[in-house]
Amino acid sequence: MYKGIMQGIQNTVFINQKKFKVLIKESEIQQLVSNIAERINEDYIGKHPLFLIVLKGSMFFASDLLRKIELECEIDTVSAKSYGNYMKSTGEVNLMISKLDVTGKDIIIIEDIVDTGYTLNKLIDKLKFLNPASIEVATLLSKPSMRKINIDLKYIGLEIPPFFVIGYGLDFAELGRNLPAIYSHEEE
Repeated sequence: MYKGIMQGIQNTVFINQKKFKVLIKESEIQQLVSNIAERINEDYIGKHPLFLIVLKGSMFFASDLLRKIELECEIDTVSAKSYGNYMKSTGEVNLMISKLDVTGKDIIIIEDIVDTGYTLNKLIDKLKFLNPASIEVATLLSKPSMRKINIDLKYIGLEIPPFFVIGYGLDFAELGRNLPAIYSHEEE
């Protein structure tokens, strides 16, 4: 149970005895999403992009973003895990890609957060072998100080410090995804 949320106090939540405080409010998230959608709509006029949603974390971001996209587009998903039950990336990436037909298509990968870059690097490498016309990334959050692999991120909602964050699709051991704001872990 999210102590605090259930009591109407939304500044702090506890998950698995860990304390998290609000980092980005719901209204601020929606403004970031709108800004990214506006840029994509401008950049892809006359094109028919394929949005590739990285599950599970990106589902809320993707849902809100795609409703603001004013282009004809295709949507598909890929499943990726790099955190497991830990509060930092393990460096080990589990990637499950369906049989995608991306030949000659402009792909926009929708990611919740880019941390080390391992997950995206592995995904982009796999996609390149399928001969797309282009590959770009739209991420809600980026932690540039945590990057181990240089990844070109065309659409970034917000760069954040190396905090562990939950909410709006982001989880801690599969909990907290349904929180409407983004919370950062608070050391005690």
